[in-house]
Amino acid sequence: MNIAVLKASGNGYFFRPDSTLNHAWYDYYCPDGVSALTAVPCIYTKIIKAGKCVSERFATRYFNSFAYGCLLSDANLSVPEPVAGTMDFTSVMDMEMAPLANLPESRFTVELNGQVIFATDKPLNAKMFIDALTQITRLATLRIGDVIAIELEPGVAVHQGDSLTLCYAGASHSIKIL
Repeated sequence: MNIAVLKASGNGYFFRPDSTLNHAWYDYYCPDGVSALTAVPCIYTKIIKAGKCVSERFATRYFNSFAYGCLLSDANLSVPEPVAGTMDFTSVMDMEMAPLANLPESRFTVELNGQVIFATDKPLNAKMFIDALTQITRLATLRIGDVIAIELEPGVAVHQGDSLTLCYAGASHSIKIL
C-alpha cells in the first residue's frame, strides 16, 4: 500500500510508503536530530479499484469513502519534502472511513495544545478526490488499498512536548509529540 499525497497547492504529488502509517494513534517519538515537525491536515480516501490514466468521467468508481488525518514531516530538513515524508509513523490516519455521501456535512478540526489551528470552513465535495485521482493516475498506477491524501493547508510547526488533537465524526483523537 502506498499513500499518494497531493500537495496543498494542488500542483504536484509525492508518495509515502506504508511504513509511515500511524493508524492506532500512537504517540510520535521524534528521531534523534529532529527537533521540530510540520503537521499538515489532510483528507484521504482508499482506492477500491486499480487504475491508470483514470478520466474524470469514471473517477468515482475508484473510491467510495473518506476520512481525515494529519501528515508529519521534519520541519528543519533542507531537502525536498518527499524525502522528509519517509520517517516512520508520520501519516496519522486511523483508516476508519465514512461513506462519501457524508462528505458535504463533515467537519474537521485540528488542535495544537488545545488551540484550534485548522478547521474546515466550507463544505467539501468529491470533486477534490476526482481531481487528485486523475492527476496522480496520469503518471502512476494506483492499486486496491492505496490511499490518496490531499493536504488541506501548508501546515504548522509542532515541537517535542506538543499534543495534536484531530476532531471529526463526533470523535477526537490525540497524539503527543515526544
